[in-house]
Amino acid sequence: MIIKNALQKIEATLRSFKNKDSDERLVSYSTIVTLLSRIEAITTDQNYPNYKIYKLDLLMSCEILCGLDDNIGHDDGEQTGRALLAIRQMGSYSCFNVDQHYI
Repeated sequence: MIIKNALQKIEATLRSFKNKDSDERLVSYSTIVTLLSRIEAITTDQNYPNYKIYKLDLLMSCEILCGLDDNIGHDDGEQTGRALLAIRQMGSYSCFNVDQHYI
């Protein structure tokens, strides 16, 4: 599995939340969790400390969007933005560096 492709699928799944009700979002959430588990399985021999932080941010936002956690005064758009940011950070130089950028 290519991490970049998995992150793109996660982003597309997340973007589709706006057109779904809470039950459909839960199905999509399980897809996101499954893809994250696959990423973890293929990267177990490597150390990506920021991944855990970004994963937590992504899952927290998804849980709020799915109604599994309290929405603390933030609208769906803001939670979606936070989740998308977490996905981009996973792909960035500070995590998986999927575009092979070098400083």
